[in-house]
Amino acid sequence: MHRTSRSIAAALVVAALLTPVPASAAYPITEYGPVPSSIPVGGVCEVEFDHTGALWVEQYLSSQVARFDPATGAFTNFSTPMPLSVPGGMDLDLAGDLWMPQVTGNSLLRVDTATGAMTEFPLPWANALNLQPLGIPLHSGLGLANDIALGPDGALWFTLGGLNSIGRYDPATGAWARFPVPGEILGQVGALFGIIKPGPGRTVVFDLPQLNKVATLDVDTHRFTQYTMPTPLSFPVGVRTAADGTIWVAEAVGMKIARINPGTGQITEYPLLGVNGLLTSLLGGLGVGSIGNPLPTPGPIAEASDGNIYFAVSFPVPIGFGNQIARFNPVTHEVRMWSTPSSASYPCDINVHQPGAVWFGLLTSNKIGKLDLAAT
Repeated sequence: MHRTSRSIAAALVVAALLTPVPASAAYPITEYGPVPSSIPVGGVCEVEFDHTGALWVEQYLSSQVARFDPATGAFTNFSTPMPLSVPGGMDLDLAGDLWMPQVTGNSLLRVDTATGAMTEFPLPWANALNLQPLGIPLHSGLGLANDIALGPDGALWFTLGGLNSIGRYDPATGAWARFPVPGEILGQVGALFGIIKPGPGRTVVFDLPQLNKVATLDVDTHRFTQYTMPTPLSFPVGVRTAADGTIWVAEAVGMKIARINPGTGQITEYPLLGVNGLLTSLLGGLGVGSIGNPLPTPGPIAEASDGNIYFAVSFPVPIGFGNQIARFNPVTHEVRMWSTPSSASYPCDINVHQPGAVWFGLLTSNKIGKLDLAAT
């Protein structure tokens, strides 16, 4: 997810494929599943821990959410009230309830993490169809909300690509608000790649991949700040704030990751396409019997408990189907990649909330995975 360099890269790929690699005795990635689903590939993507330590798993193709108990390995599956709702990114509110947008349902969904009970909250904008009065659980609209984040004000902030806006919902008061993003166009194009996360200070941070930008929104003043990535058409899709307040960005088409200093506006890019990234990832994958698209097209990104930056590789491109989780050392700039045991697994999101681990969803194999940091 760039003509001489591609020829060199292709030669390296061939060389790597012809080189035998011994399997590691203690591999750091463990997979769990498949996640139960009503269809063969449920679309496992985002994973989120609740306050009890259970891991919730979004399945956007089957319109289901599963709860995984890391202690027992047991899954419990819950279907959304509306079929084909396409549940999006998830976050917890201050009370511990799980929230997510329903992309095609033009609504937010609240999940009681104790019981799995679900409640829908229709967006107050761009509603186009509602058959609920007829007893049919179908409603839709053009908001295209895709991801959600708990802001520093205790409200839920979410992307609204269909309206070129960022939305806000206060669970305590039931108040809605919408903030048009200055200059945004074609939000519908990037809607399904819309990611929003807690930002530095009193902000939320989100991507604008179709504009080659990343932006923050101050939750108090409602002031937007936008950052244009130095590489043209880089398609920034992963955004996350580190402990020091810097913003890390994954540039999928640019095959780079970037660091934004909000204090100065400086953007530093780190290319991933090279021998260390491409060759070593291929060798590692062969060592565990896994193959996938070797191009380092990064997706969701986050700083883990060890201070390193981790990201899913080969995420949001038509030729995706990568099979790697990568680590970037922000001090030495060293890149290390690990292939998932499942081939062409398409890592779709990562979660770093558990110290010592990185958890992630695997879309095509319908599994979840864990990278043990101590074993790396």
